Amino acid sequence: MFEEFDPLQISDSAQIDESHIRERQKRNIHSILHSYVSWYDPFSELVQNALDSVDKRARNANKEYLPKISIRIDDTRNSLTVSDNGVGLEKEAFLQFLAPNVSFKDNLARGSKGVGATYLAYGFNYIHIDAKTKNLRASGAMEGARNWLHEMNAPANPKIYPVEDKIYWDPNFELYDSGVSVTVLFDGSSRPSDIKWPKLSSADSWLKALKIKTALGAILEKQSVEITVIHIRSDGTETKVIDEEVNYLAPHKFFSRSKRYEDVISKLEQAVAKKGADVSLPAGIKNLDAIYLEWTSADVLKNVDALSVADRDFIDQHPVRVLASYLYSARVWDDLSKKLGCRTTANIFAPGIQLAADNMPQGEMIQVPLKRYTGRQNQVHFVIHFENCIVDLGRKGFHKDFVDLAKLISREIVQKEFSKVKPCLRKDDFRKTDIIQQEKVSSWKEALLSHETTHPLILKNDNFFKPLHEVSVTAEPSREQDVIALFNQLVAGGVIRGVKVIGTNERMTYDGAFRILCGPNYSLHQYDATINPLGISESQREDFESSFPDGFLSTELKILEYKFSGDGLITDITTGDKKVSEMDLLIAWEMGTEYEQFFSVQSLLLPEGESFRQYHGVTHLLINDNGQHVMDAIILKDLISYLNNPEQENQNQSTLYE
Repeated sequence: MFEEFDPLQISDSAQIDESHIRERQKRNIHSILHSYVSWYDPFSELVQNALDSVDKRARNANKEYLPKISIRIDDTRNSLTVSDNGVGLEKEAFLQFLAPNVSFKDNLARGSKGVGATYLAYGFNYIHIDAKTKNLRASGAMEGARNWLHEMNAPANPKIYPVEDKIYWDPNFELYDSGVSVTVLFDGSSRPSDIKWPKLSSADSWLKALKIKTALGAILEKQSVEITVIHIRSDGTETKVIDEEVNYLAPHKFFSRSKRYEDVISKLEQAVAKKGADVSLPAGIKNLDAIYLEWTSADVLKNVDALSVADRDFIDQHPVRVLASYLYSARVWDDLSKKLGCRTTANIFAPGIQLAADNMPQGEMIQVPLKRYTGRQNQVHFVIHFENCIVDLGRKGFHKDFVDLAKLISREIVQKEFSKVKPCLRKDDFRKTDIIQQEKVSSWKEALLSHETTHPLILKNDNFFKPLHEVSVTAEPSREQDVIALFNQLVAGGVIRGVKVIGTNERMTYDGAFRILCGPNYSLHQYDATINPLGISESQREDFESSFPDGFLSTELKILEYKFSGDGLITDITTGDKKVSEMDLLIAWEMGTEYEQFFSVQSLLLPEGESFRQYHGVTHLLINDNGQHVMDAIILKDLISYLNNPEQENQNQSTLYE
């Protein structure tokens, strides 16, 4: 057994001024704790340490040795326990391993900076350690360490005291002949504070989550370890699952219709070789849920043309492994969370880049910085693993060189490789409207109709709205609010005559509602190349006038959406925030470049464009993959350029859209 001891006394036993030592130690520990920023860090540290321990034992053990790890999540006690049957801790290591910058790991371990155990000891107010070897059986606990760390005038350092009780927090540890079992309790001052927060409701759900967020998700190769996960719910019911493999659980593994990228490309090439470029997609690679690739350094060097000489040298020094999943929808992350049974904000599944080193994921997700096809970054999940890489203190992050190269590789794969196979993914049903959302939109329209009836706005006077022959806005829009102001000036000034704005609502999904207006002075709506270039065709005008001689005002409210750039709308559609089926009119300063993900554009500013214009002022039509007109657009930059110089803008529109 042992006498109680202070883990921090080890490295400073020869010092005299204890108060100065204590403050320096506190500052050191503070910096360590601040480097741990993820909710899942205690899970990561404990699992990593357990795997290192069984790995070390396995290297010298006989063939009968079976590495085992037990993970116990107890909602009733707000506790986490991780046990292993590895090498255990001898007395010297037991007395010192919690001190900052002290590590007993070898160079084959996943981490050896000597800060993880310190984080576990002083990041929480209770830690319990059980250790077994041939030479030592020891159980100890420390309480109040986190409170001590944040108390200015704490009288003494917290100490590990011996625990005589032989009942282990994890009953499985009783069965192990050697190893370590560590328990931490969470409370209101710690992060995590509540182990129930992710709402993972079973051992199986926890196992899947840990294969994504911790070292149970091995990147380089699968590893045979018996993993037991036990989850005790708040009502005391217990679930248990046993797995025998340490491997990363990529999102594409949750879908049955998932194909390897190289296989999809091969089938596409075979189909084209047989039947030509216009061949239909083969059934085997059609309507896929996911497409994935697994690349080594050789694949990256061969296929990523954007790599510089320095990048290639860097990869030679730090071999890279890439796992990439391309999913059919940006909404898939919420769907995966539902499958797992966790809250969507738990960030277990997320798009972007997960960096990895030491054969495990580390750090927070990074967005893929696309230059084209923006919106697709929300459909991809990358794991990029570097060898010979030391992560910054704790789990805070990677050196910029690793981050920049990971961004470049992922960007090139999305823009070059995944763009080739996009047609093979099934179409998301973002164009459809679910019943609840449809009801919300209908209720909003009804509220606007009621407001229009009870609070009409009327201002008519022959002395007002005299033409000034110019707008009062003196600078091009730089943001969405500028677009709204300019558009409303163009409507009030009669430049755009077919739109009557009904209302806006910043709390609703969409920006506003309008009615289509035509007449009663129909000549003001008919196209004339000189005096009314945004008008409708003569035949369209005649149809309106014969059917509605007193003027037309649509009874159904239409929905409009303001954006500075059309790219913003594409992002909203991709994420599922906005639905094409519910929108009627886009008003933006510029069209942007990302519309090609979902639409083709027909410009009505080209000769004979008025033949397709259904109401005054529309500049473009958005056409879906089936050739159907799904939305109108008024692109103010193009409109103004067209009115100022029609011939030049004709050429520009022809270049862009023909």
